[in-house]
Amino acid sequence: MSIDRRSFLGGAAALGVSSLPSLSASASRVVSLDYAAAETLISLGLPPVGVQSSDHWNRWVVEPALPVSVANVGQDLAVNLEVIAALKPDLIITTPYTDMLRNRLAPIAPVHMISVYDQTGTPLKNAYAETVNLGRLTGMPDQVEMFLKTADAEFSLLRDRLAQKNHPPVALVNFMDDRHVRVYGRSSLYQDVLDRIGLENAWTRPTNYWGFATVGLEELARHAPENMHLIAFEPIVDEIKPTLASSPIWRTMPVVQNENYEVFPAVLTFGMVPSALRFGNLIANYMEGFEA
Repeated sequence: MSIDRRSFLGGAAALGVSSLPSLSASASRVVSLDYAAAETLISLGLPPVGVQSSDHWNRWVVEPALPVSVANVGQDLAVNLEVIAALKPDLIITTPYTDMLRNRLAPIAPVHMISVYDQTGTPLKNAYAETVNLGRLTGMPDQVEMFLKTADAEFSLLRDRLAQKNHPPVALVNFMDDRHVRVYGRSSLYQDVLDRIGLENAWTRPTNYWGFATVGLEELARHAPENMHLIAFEPIVDEIKPTLASSPIWRTMPVVQNENYEVFPAVLTFGMVPSALRFGNLIANYMEGFEA
């Protein structure tokens, strides 16, 4: 089922359009203190003029590519206010994490906080709504409508492709060390995408506010079906790889013995619609390739 774009275009009440900052004109120079908003703006054809931690973009996001014109405005909460001011932004995007900087940012430009990961546990739906909000703020409602319409069509196509065969459940993880992983389930962007394209998540146990649980490999193996496939996302710290290869727990897991294990390139874990589409295509291509 596609997300109803018209309900968002009519008001996006769930995320409070009335709270959008008042701008004298549509914002064309945006500084984003969030990768998810930045990837969305790039996909809409309006790259931000500045983004936090731009030097780490290729480690955590990869696609869409970050234009070389985008300035680095500092790291996390240690942003450089002078650099941001020099960029003369019309709008600054924050998240609940970086919004604690609002009082210091507000004298530079209007501030809008996006909220995708919240108590609703529906990050993909929230991402659609926040994309609509970005379209209003930047004067691109038509581009947003087309972007989301195209996203709906791509998700539907992926679902139709995968419906041709039965596919095994997948466990989606980031390695914390050679014995522990973050495994993603309910309330995660990955879960929303799996639901959208008709795949089963092997991890059905509780997750936190952000949609993941941190567990040992033995717990993952104990609670997951034997026919599952394990997908790990880059980046994986180099030190983990040799110790993992020699781990008795790892070597005896059915997914390893059956070679049902794959490493995906990085996908922005807490991303928006572009990351959802990137993950959807990666997992669909993997499933089709394995079944071929």
